[in-house]
Amino acid sequence: MNIDYLQDTYQLNENERTVLTYLDNHSQSLDELTIRHVAKACFTSPASIIRLSKKLNLSGFNELVYKLKEASIASPIEREWTPSLQQTECFVDLLTENEGNLVAIIGMGFSSHLASFMGEVMNFHYLPNIQTVYTQLLNSRNNQKILFVIISHSGEEPSLKKTLELAKCQGNKVIAFVGTKQSSIAKQSYLVFSTDTFSPFLTNIAQPQLFFGQTLMVFEYLICSYINSHQNS
Repeated sequence: MNIDYLQDTYQLNENERTVLTYLDNHSQSLDELTIRHVAKACFTSPASIIRLSKKLNLSGFNELVYKLKEASIASPIEREWTPSLQQTECFVDLLTENEGNLVAIIGMGFSSHLASFMGEVMNFHYLPNIQTVYTQLLNSRNNQKILFVIISHSGEEPSLKKTLELAKCQGNKVIAFVGTKQSSIAKQSYLVFSTDTFSPFLTNIAQPQLFFGQTLMVFEYLICSYINSHQNS
């Protein structure tokens, strides 16, 4: 388990870091650990461990232990990647409602490359857009309707969460492409497409990063659905 990554991503305090370190050091005997045992060993309380689990978007200690055990399984689970008909129709409706206005596509790190690709595809189809990570965009275009597209594997980047909050305050809708439906960004977005490939506990295990490829396939499927809907109308 990459404790530094978890601490940075979820803003964990030292007490919470100690709990995760203890669990990581006892990964071979997780089935034998109870929440009271862990709390006592880490000089904390069961309530604090439950709060830690909630920070990690988990229901409680039992799911935390389950996720840690699951992280030791390196083989990915096959799943259907195409979005549902309801999701596809919602995406088409949002783009249609936003015609003539701006689409703001936001991604950081590797996700910025996805944002650039999506932007180029939209440019090709005459959909005005901008790729940015700056929230000043909202302040400079107060009277303009903007459809936001946020791309984030973890769904927990603080700057992206701030952008989402500002977008909603301005009455703008947000489409999110994320790696987990349990992330903060997913829970706050109007429409969510999740690859279900992200787990914060898998960062020390070499596995294919399926999020980027699957997100591109989903986007291509969605944008084709939008274009075809206009050709047939």
